[in-house]
Amino acid sequence: MSADLKNSGYVTTHTPEMRTMTIADDLSLLVQNHDDAPLAAADELRRLAKLDVPSDQLSRFAWLVDHVIGEKQGAWAEAYGLIKQAIESHETLQLPVLRYAAVAAHLGGYLPAGIALERRMMRESLSGDQASTAVRSGALSFGVTPENAVDICASLLSIVESVSRWSEPSGVDSLVAGSLNNIVSALLEQDRETVGHADVSAAMIMAAEAARTLWYRAGTWVNQERADYLCALVFNRLGDYVKALDAAERGQQVIETRGSEDVDRAFLILESARALIGLSRRADATERLRCATAITSGWDDDALKSAFDKKAQLICNLID
Repeated sequence: MSADLKNSGYVTTHTPEMRTMTIADDLSLLVQNHDDAPLAAADELRRLAKLDVPSDQLSRFAWLVDHVIGEKQGAWAEAYGLIKQAIESHETLQLPVLRYAAVAAHLGGYLPAGIALERRMMRESLSGDQASTAVRSGALSFGVTPENAVDICASLLSIVESVSRWSEPSGVDSLVAGSLNNIVSALLEQDRETVGHADVSAAMIMAAEAARTLWYRAGTWVNQERADYLCALVFNRLGDYVKALDAAERGQQVIETRGSEDVDRAFLILESARALIGLSRRADATERLRCATAITSGWDDDALKSAFDKKAQLICNLID
């Protein structure tokens, strides 16, 4: 075990004196800690690729390989090789595994292999357009940078157009929705000039709304209210405060009618406060800010509380 992983809190045991960890245990820890020690996490994934990764763990393994080795290290050819090594003994593969493998194949330069994997996806009641769109959205989600944001948005608009033609639910709805979430979230982090580009702003709106449509069709109520939150973030960032308020309040309504999720509710209320400021309704915004802050009084997660306080302060400054 690498010293980096030990120092990060990632510890596995393979000695008779201690509990032997399963591959599922190893992957669970990698999911939690891979960002703390990415090089050591990559080495651990290389070790696991040589073992018999169980079928029910292949999706997590393939996602980690794409993220840690493909995205973070830019070693997409190696990422495809590791996934190929792990899946070659499995006759039947789930759609997410095929999708992650196809993404790595395309980005790693193995075009015939990527196309072959897309054809395997089509055996699961997918059209060719659905399979290729799932793979393209996954590939884009791993590649947004300040330098290529505008170019990526041209491809993103093409993906959204494909999704808009899907009249019936498909087996990749949630996969594509998740990728759209990730792409839009990455675009929200770009500077004002980039976000203000006509192609970028249009793509952000259309992709966020497409993700919301897919989540309302294929996701849980938590996915749904978080999709509304993403839309509220986008509309507030672009200055469309009427739509931002509508999205934030829609997400709050989902929570109030479907369950309990105080963290998401607090952040949704912050977005509604931000929208109300943009609509020159400062008294209402102040009340929303008070309500959101009250929800956080019992939080014991310092990082979460800090993130909320930072955002709440920005809104408070706008009110003042």
